[in-house]
Amino acid sequence: MSSDLELVIRLVDGDEGALDAIIDAHQDAVVRFARAVTRDENSALDAAQEAFIRLWRNPKAFTGGSLRAWLFTVARNVALNEFRSRRRRTARIEKAAVPNQPYAPRARAADAEQLRHVEEYIATLPEQERSAILLFAAEGLSQAEIADVLGTSAGAVKQAILSARQKLRARFGESS
Repeated sequence: MSSDLELVIRLVDGDEGALDAIIDAHQDAVVRFARAVTRDENSALDAAQEAFIRLWRNPKAFTGGSLRAWLFTVARNVALNEFRSRRRRTARIEKAAVPNQPYAPRARAADAEQLRHVEEYIATLPEQERSAILLFAAEGLSQAEIADVLGTSAGAVKQAILSARQKLRARFGESS
């Protein structure tokens, strides 16, 4: 199997099969991360698609390093723009709407319910902490790769992960 850099070089040379190989290798992870940022399946799919389109249109924009991290960065930026826009629209609608109805009765197991609470809590973390902990724990990126994705230093990433973990432990106990 070709390395990401070889695939990008092939893409620069016009080999559309290289894009297919890149999509096959990275699409699930990029969509998963975008979904965590947007909390919306359609927006996540759109953000991931846009990341691959941008690579296809301008493969020279990738200048080396981790292609997955580069794709995460593009998808994150697209997803955050969409998320912020959706949040503004939702806020306007909620001002005029009747309060939400309570959730349906619990039908899930205790573990699934706890996971839902953890996911909801993670969604409330500041964006830097939320992205750092998700990229680290769910996607397995190194702190250096996360720093590239988030456009910050490895030290800031380390602090964001530590802060997110401390908040999770404080909220849910040591088992988090």
